[in-house]
Amino acid sequence: MNLNIMQWFDPFILIFMGMSLVLNGLVAYLWHKKVYRNLGLKTYQAIQRIHLNETPRLGGLICILSLAFFVAFSNTNESIQLLKIILTSLIPIIFIGTKEDLFHNVEPAIRLMALLFVGWLFRAQFTGPLPILTDIPLVGKLFLLQGGISLFYILSMISVANGMNLIDGVNGLCGAVALSILSALLFLSYKTSDITMLSLIFSVILLLIPFMLMNYPYGAIFLGDLGAYSLGLMVSMLTIILFGRHPEISPWGAVLILIYPVTEVIFSLLRRLVNGTSIYHADKAHLHLKLFHFFRPQHHYKKIANALVAPILSPMWLFSPFIISWCYHNSLLIHAGIFLFIAFYISVYLIIPDIQKKSTRDKSKLRY
Repeated sequence: MNLNIMQWFDPFILIFMGMSLVLNGLVAYLWHKKVYRNLGLKTYQAIQRIHLNETPRLGGLICILSLAFFVAFSNTNESIQLLKIILTSLIPIIFIGTKEDLFHNVEPAIRLMALLFVGWLFRAQFTGPLPILTDIPLVGKLFLLQGGISLFYILSMISVANGMNLIDGVNGLCGAVALSILSALLFLSYKTSDITMLSLIFSVILLLIPFMLMNYPYGAIFLGDLGAYSLGLMVSMLTIILFGRHPEISPWGAVLILIYPVTEVIFSLLRRLVNGTSIYHADKAHLHLKLFHFFRPQHHYKKIANALVAPILSPMWLFSPFIISWCYHNSLLIHAGIFLFIAFYISVYLIIPDIQKKSTRDKSKLRY
């Protein structure tokens, strides 16, 4: 397969990569100088917060702005048209997410409504082919209902978006997961000779790299809710578009590609239901936070505990692009890959000791 890189790579995007890097650095510098106090912004308070310093949660906004400027100044073609649909669909979460990242006062129900609106906007605008899922148990029956197709894809996008937001707790992890998903989609675009999707996905990858350079390993800037939600929504939309354009690829491949954030959100939901807590209630029991709190008390790892989590969890976020690259043409192997990931995730989760609960029990013993 011979695809000329100039067929799908637009060098013009390098300008916006530079712009993104400068904006990320500038915002990080101003926050370090405590400019946020002059703006009357509150410090971020959350049960899952693990960073001592106040850090801007505007990395996602900068990524979106860079992508929007790239689209605005590029010549119109099919990939740019698709990017316009994606960015237009994200408008509700851009407003709600930015408000949350600046003022930390948006209720979870409002964020959920914004995500539903995003999904509806995408389905209303995107008129291209959708993945064929009629042969999948239960899902196929849902498709027979009035509005069932739209409901399924909207709920799928919301699940992935929430999963990405849940793993956005340590430096580099959410961005690494997004890059791994985009890499898997890029690989499939290459194998199917889809120049439009190659160009589109590669553009998103390039504009995410400046954020990663500022976020990992030192955490100079964070994605924020806007960034995590938007990345989840974008990779979902790109997955829907790609698999709709190529029905020869099993739709289970989409599940495999998105398996990490989907597993995280389902596992967190089940954990909270079992514990009798609200599904909206934040906690410290996520896999990446358990790993952080395992390393944090250890003297040798105390200063680098945050930076250790993303590379240690690399088998999780590298699983999709690695497995899909050699089993995308075989449904049986894709099913095996999905089962293997879920078993691996649960095993790792159970192996890591829950330092938080142990610490709480020890304090209770001392008190009495």
